[in-house]
Amino acid sequence: MWRCKFCDKTNLDDQKVCQYCTAPNPDAPKAKPAGAPFSPVQPQAGVNPPAPDWNARYNPDPKAPKTPIKLDKVLKIMVIAATAVLIVYLATLLFQRPGGKSDVANDASSDLTTAQAGKPLSDAADVTATPIETPMPTGTPEPTREPIVADAVAELYLDFGQTYQCSTKDFNLPYEISEDEITWSCPENDALTTCSKNGLIEASYYQVDPEMSYNEEVVITGTTENGSALSYHVYTGDGQTYTFDWSTTARSMRGSISGYVIVSDEMIVQCNGFSVYYEYELTKGKLDANAWSVWVREDGTTWVRVQDIKVENKVGEVYDISFDHPITFNEIWIMPESYSPEYSYTSSFQVGYLIFN
Repeated sequence: MWRCKFCDKTNLDDQKVCQYCTAPNPDAPKAKPAGAPFSPVQPQAGVNPPAPDWNARYNPDPKAPKTPIKLDKVLKIMVIAATAVLIVYLATLLFQRPGGKSDVANDASSDLTTAQAGKPLSDAADVTATPIETPMPTGTPEPTREPIVADAVAELYLDFGQTYQCSTKDFNLPYEISEDEITWSCPENDALTTCSKNGLIEASYYQVDPEMSYNEEVVITGTTENGSALSYHVYTGDGQTYTFDWSTTARSMRGSISGYVIVSDEMIVQCNGFSVYYEYELTKGKLDANAWSVWVREDGTTWVRVQDIKVENKVGEVYDISFDHPITFNEIWIMPESYSPEYSYTSSFQVGYLIFN
């Protein structure tokens, strides 16, 4: 082996020149002639290059002019360096797993687990491992208490005089509402159904229109401080209907009195009264006074005088008739109390507000 005195690097013994700088090995054996026949060559002037100065090659003259560095070469180097950095950054993002840990870290953790698998439990416990972060359980968030508007899940039907206590259980609500934070109210209505502030609904005793099985809807509303509104749609009645018309034949009373009466198509059971609009026009004879009386035929057999009223010729009026005890009937007779021997009149009526209490 020999050390090159120009580049100071070690070479093998049989090398004639340095394999790093191509400088000649001064200790290399001289080559023998190959023994080829002599072939003279015509010399040419100026073609023999001068011998290389190896000392000048590895020890350059500091006073020699420097070769300027070209700007485009610098720019190329900067672009190559920036591209390399970008490639490394993108590769890091590509191989990084969710949770901020790279594949390398995970692989190392996997190797550690594999290495511990063959050790006893006591040995494995000595290995300090990074604890796994367990996410904290999150509870179900409470629903926001935004104002809501809701109807009861079903319509409410109440019999005459029946009561009902309002409750949030009758509604499908997105959140719980305390009973004591609700104020209930009932609008004015013909049936006179009422409701207290605490939500006690009381159905009326009136069947406003006898031909309707239930009175018109009454909306009971409960309101809260945050603006929520809960509503019941209430119907009162017993489902029975009645149609009134004039009788097709005259009825007789006291032997000498006869006339047509108001008849219901159904028996009105245990009724306590009603309202009737009545009007007449005298067509013959005269009436000595405006005193009239109202009768009902109890159980369809016996005429019972229930109230006296005053009726003027051609003046219609609504009369409220009340009984002193519940009566079952289907016929009503309204007649004058004093009259001339011969008289006649035409009349019209309308029955409503049957009372059941």
